[in-house]
Amino acid sequence: MKKETRNKIIREIVDFGKRILPTEYSIEELKRAFPFHAVFFTDEGLRAFKVQRSLVTKMGMKLYPKIALIIARERYNEAYVDYKIEGRADSGMIRKAQEIVSSLREGKRKPNAQLEWREILNAASGKTETHTVIADLYIGDHEEGPLFMEIKSPRPNLDVCAQSKLKMLIFKIIFKDMNPQAYLAFPYNPFIKRENYRHSPTERIMDLDNEVLIGEEMWDKIGGPGTFNELLEILDEAAKILRKLLK
Repeated sequence: MKKETRNKIIREIVDFGKRILPTEYSIEELKRAFPFHAVFFTDEGLRAFKVQRSLVTKMGMKLYPKIALIIARERYNEAYVDYKIEGRADSGMIRKAQEIVSSLREGKRKPNAQLEWREILNAASGKTETHTVIADLYIGDHEEGPLFMEIKSPRPNLDVCAQSKLKMLIFKIIFKDMNPQAYLAFPYNPFIKRENYRHSPTERIMDLDNEVLIGEEMWDKIGGPGTFNELLEILDEAAKILRKLLK
């Protein structure tokens, strides 16, 4: 990554940390409030624990997409977050996509992205209607074709998985002649290795090999090979700055 890109990411993380982490409480106050937790957490960890739930939610809604956008805009001109996509889509194909998602949700079939896409293409009716989807991240000029990402936590519930799957299929139908790419993307992998990933709602709805990007795969898809490793270095720099500010 360019130095400018790295600095933008660091600023974004540090500014986010300063907004969300509890500077109004001293470490001494937090240790009195959470004496047992203080045994197991570092001072920085104790600060994070104080706002853990809010922190995780806001990271998902704000931080991950912004970092993804900063990285994407180093390489692409048509990169946007929370982006409204509207287009004409074949009515028969949309109905088939809805049927597929419903069947997956009910456990009547297993996910298979290639088979599902063939069924959708074969369901074309010739009639079209306007449909709209919102992309967490959209890259219109990605070299492999327009890219649509649903950026979620690695353990989404069944509703989120089903909604994401339908949005991904609608996007692909709208852009069907442009080699569209659509993924459910996880910014990190709590299971460490991809082959260890286990989460029943995701496995029920998504073809893990073809529709899901986990951790490193997501960041490298946006910024190219090696992006995740660079990002780890940047995060380490940002962490050092935050620790100094919050002492």
